[in-house]
Amino acid sequence: MEITIKSAKTFEERTNKGNVIVKQQAALDQGKDYPLVFDLVVGNAQEVNPYPEGKYDLDPGSLRVNQFGSLELDRFNVRLVAIKPELRKAG
Repeated sequence: MEITIKSAKTFEERTNKGNVIVKQQAALDQGKDYPLVFDLVVGNAQEVNPYPEGKYDLDPGSLRVNQFGSLELDRFNVRLVAIKPELRKAG
């Protein structure tokens, strides 16, 4: 699964508790006609770490086992790993 970041632009969103979450838009290529566009949390009011434009894979550390023993995406700890151009051609 390849994740694309088309812009380093970020936007802020406030939680119900008044905290600021900074997000960036990304798109997941599922091998279908259209990618799945989603928001990626990249920081808070004190620290923002947006991803530069490019192609990425999901870091395995972004996954966790929930209280029911099922695998899920840790929505506040999603990390991406840049795909090197030579690896992208081979895949």
